[in-house]
Amino acid sequence: MTKSDYAREIVQRYIDLAIQHKKSYGKRFIATVLQSEHPEIFKDTEEARSSIRYVTGAFGSREIYKTNEQLTRDFALLEQPAIECELKPYIVGKQYHKAFVINDVHSRFHDRTALETAINNGVKNKCDICIINGDLLDFYQFSRFDKNPNILQYFYSEREWAQDFLLLLQKTFGKVVFKKGNHDLRRELLLQRKAMDMPEIQGLENIADYVFFDNSTVDVVEDYNLIEFGRLNFIHGHEYQGGGGIHVAYNRMTKAMDNVMSAHSHVTQNSLKKSLTGKYYGSWSVGCLCSLSPRYNPQNNWNHGFAIVEKDDNGDFEVQNKTIVNGKIF
Repeated sequence: MTKSDYAREIVQRYIDLAIQHKKSYGKRFIATVLQSEHPEIFKDTEEARSSIRYVTGAFGSREIYKTNEQLTRDFALLEQPAIECELKPYIVGKQYHKAFVINDVHSRFHDRTALETAINNGVKNKCDICIINGDLLDFYQFSRFDKNPNILQYFYSEREWAQDFLLLLQKTFGKVVFKKGNHDLRRELLLQRKAMDMPEIQGLENIADYVFFDNSTVDVVEDYNLIEFGRLNFIHGHEYQGGGGIHVAYNRMTKAMDNVMSAHSHVTQNSLKKSLTGKYYGSWSVGCLCSLSPRYNPQNNWNHGFAIVEKDDNGDFEVQNKTIVNGKIF
């Protein structure tokens, strides 16, 4: 057999696999396999790749596609696309019926009275799962704003605080689901940028590892993925560019065109609409549990809040979107 014969054989093998599994295998990858299988014939991967390109007509062939079969074969040899966000919703199991929902705690910037008030109400309502809808952490030291050294010292123990708090929630409600928000991403985005020049730190940015504690059953959800609790969808809110404004709940409903509960804007709002066919869908923006007067935005319209969502086996749900004022629930 000649080099071209070996190349044609392995190309056909991977075309068949690509069609069978509905994916593709690039010529560079196939060349690596070819050279490893026949090192006595191909001195290096580049020589194997050259033979593969030759037998696949990659050196200037002007052949015109005449059949769908030929096009399918050529597509099978294109390298796989890069997938930046693998959109896959996190579906809460049917065994969970009443969710205690909190967001925008911002770790060491939390408001202790509001946080305790919310958790006590979740216990009182016998919630069986806690959903953290983003910004559990803050990563103050990685923000773009000027840092106060007197404040920065609190964040040296942020990891321990987050682990202790997640353990508290797990012991209280049983199941905890933590969806990343934009503040939760600060650390890993910084490490990803640094990894461009320092490949040895790749993999250290994973926040699931960062907040893991012994016997943890906390599920961490990527910020771009939805959480589905019956027919209600959860987003943090930063996923929609320009989806805030004054009428937060309404604006996010018009973008989602479905039932959606969100956070990020630190305000409690509700919006309900009826479709042409009589189907109702709504949007709920949940208040925060952090300080209401941060240095970067001391005058604002924020409020403390949390939500309780109860669903039945059909996925239908009922929302209690609560506001906390001076430790009182409204």
